[in-house]
Formats: sequence, structure tokens, C-alpha cells
Amino acid sequence: MNQRSLNRSVPAAAVHGVKSIESLRRGLEVLHTVEQASAITLGNLHRQTRLPKATLLRILKTLQEAGWVERNELEGRYVPRASMGIIGVQDEWRARLSSLAAPLRVALQRRVPWPIDMAVRDGTAMLILDAHLPINGLAVNYRVLGFRPLMLVSSLGRCYLAFCPDDERREIVRLIARSTRSLDRATLRADAVARLVATARAQGYVTRDPSATSKDSPERFGAISTPVFCGDLLVACLSCAWLPTVTSEREIVAAHLADLRGAATAIGERFRRAGVGAPPQA
Repeated sequence: MNQRSLNRSVPAAAVHGVKSIESLRRGLEVLHTVEQASAITLGNLHRQTRLPKATLLRILKTLQEAGWVERNELEGRYVPRASMGIIGVQDEWRARLSSLAAPLRVALQRRVPWPIDMAVRDGTAMLILDAHLPINGLAVNYRVLGFRPLMLVSSLGRCYLAFCPDDERREIVRLIARSTRSLDRATLRADAVARLVATARAQGYVTRDPSATSKDSPERFGAISTPVFCGDLLVACLSCAWLPTVTSEREIVAAHLADLRGAATAIGERFRRAGVGAPPQA
């Protein structure tokens, strides 16, 4: 029986007479609230939905197990999963990285008064693990910045591109050249990648490219990133973002680059001891 025949076989009156599933409605309401907030604590979720916390915890556990929501361990907030509804070996690998790095990131964040992010490659973009929260006036809009900063614009992406193996870099550039996103094409300039690699490896860190954003853009902020190696394997990148109206790149580098590098080294060593390998294929 095809779908059209099936639709004809179900009387409209019968559909109208079917009772809704209250528990499913509550679950969808919680999921919608998390999506709208982009990052929310259990307490705020309780206040917005007016559902008992015990009920919320059961719903959130179900949503986490189903791959729709994850808990930011650094800040105790629930966020939508980047690949909603999909759980696989890559998600497990990323979750393991996030868990292993969490204590060291917490320690780093206590020393640095600006948001710290860790990200892994996700095609021609970077996937932020455990997205940061606004700190000291850096009003980050999760919907604007997203969980996947672009490779050639973000400091995280540019850092990965600069320190990854040559074959992988060529593949990334090839994929970006075929991208339908205008920003990807606009930032893929002749010789720019070669200059990026040379500069990054000389100074040991990478800055974001602000040229692709207007002066009044919410993404007009400064950021530096440094690579996280597990042995000889580039696994992730670690970044620090700041407001240019408050401080400068020179001041950030002087005050916090050593902390950022030290944390990246310690995280990489923790990955090595835990036997972390290359990201698995989906």
C-alpha cells in the first residue's frame, strides 16, 4: 500500500479523535526551549517551562540519549547538539575529547578572563566542543556565531589549516573552492593560505580574519588560537576571544598566550595518555 492509499484509508474524523501524547508534548516543549535559548541551565529551564525539575531531568536525559541535546560540562548548561538526532562514532570521539579536556579547560578559564573554546575539524568548518558563555561583556550570540566557525575566517579554522598535514590542507582548500557559500569563496585568496601557514608556524598561534565582517557585525571580535597535538597528530585547536574595544591582540598575547599554549600542551598529553587517535569515519 502506497502513502497516498494509506492517507485515504485513514478517515479524518479518526485522526481528530486520537488523543495526543502529553509526555511527548512536554519533551518537544523542552527541546524547543533549549533550541531558542541555545544554552540554558536547569534552573532557567524550570522557570521557563514550569515543569518540575525531576521531570525536566528525565526529559533531558532522554533527549541526550537520543542525540538532540548535550550538557556543557564546563558551565552546567544544556545546548542543542550540532548534529541533532545523530549519534555515531564521531560524536562519541568528540564527547571523549570534551570530557578529557574539561578539567584543564576549567583551570585555564579560571586564569583567563575571556572565553576559551576548543574545536575540532568538521569538513570545511570547525565544530566547537562545549560552546563558551558570554564573559565580561563579550555578548556572544550562539545563533550568529554558530557551533561551526568557518575555516578561513575563524582563528580556530585558520589554526587547524595552518598546522594540519599538507595533504589534508590541500583537500580542505579543494573543498572550500567548491563551496557554495560566498564567504568561503571571498576568503580563499591566492597565496593567502601559504602566508597563513608561514606566519602561524613562525609565531605559534593564529588570529582570526576580521576582513570578512563589517564593523558593526556581532562577529567583530578578536581571537587567537593554538593547536592541540596528540603526539604528532593534530586533534583540535584552542582559542581565546576578546573585544577589541576593551583590549588588543598585543595585550592578549602578552597576558594569556603562554597559558593557552600550556593548556593546549597539557590537553594533548592527556589525549596521548588516554590513547586518543584520529577522528573515526562516520
